[in-house]
Amino acid sequence: MRLTNLAVVFIGTDKYLNFLPSWYDSCEEFLVPGIRKQYFVFTDGELEGTPDNIRVYKQEHLPWPYITLFRFGTILKAKQELEEYDWVLFLDADMRVVNTIMPEELFTPKPYIGVHHPCHYMKMPPHDQYPGAFETEQQSTAGIESTDDISVYFQGCLWGGSVPEVLNMMTELQLRTQTDLEKDIIAKWHDESQMNKFFAERRTKVHVLHPAFAFPEDFSRHCKFEPKIVHLSKDNSKYHV
Repeated sequence: MRLTNLAVVFIGTDKYLNFLPSWYDSCEEFLVPGIRKQYFVFTDGELEGTPDNIRVYKQEHLPWPYITLFRFGTILKAKQELEEYDWVLFLDADMRVVNTIMPEELFTPKPYIGVHHPCHYMKMPPHDQYPGAFETEQQSTAGIESTDDISVYFQGCLWGGSVPEVLNMMTELQLRTQTDLEKDIIAKWHDESQMNKFFAERRTKVHVLHPAFAFPEDFSRHCKFEPKIVHLSKDNSKYHV
């Protein structure tokens, strides 16, 4: 398996751009040290004096839920540049890498990477604070069918894989999203619903990361495992923002 470089994607518009400095520092320190990393930053803000390994792309701030719903299309603005890399990894702006992650933990012969949603993993019942439930609306392109493998529900905060396959995935999911919108349909959990449908259709091709890679700071008392990546509490995080 070839692994020479990694593209890491950040989307942060409006106040979410404030997460970038500590997000970047944590990735530089702990995320696959020794591997060349290039950061693709999509924002409506102004950045000055950025390191050489950050590329900035303009992205207007969109109202909820469109800023997340159109996530795949946003990243595809850099399609040509991303083609220069072997692997790509998307991390939400409010994620912090807190322990060293080695290449073999992320990269396998499987072309896709996803993280098991911690609440689904812990069998917590779904409610408005987190999904853990697949799209059931059959009119949506994200609607789950009987032939889909729904043994794992993936969280949309972290995903990626081999560049050619992930670029094709994003192109397909952006198309599915547009198809839904033409029928005035938005999947319940937006881009996460679309990603889960895609992974359920090809489950054996997805390398499943333990929920330690999406450790929920809000529910940390429920987790009986040590974090690799923390999903920050937006109200009272102990991590620097």
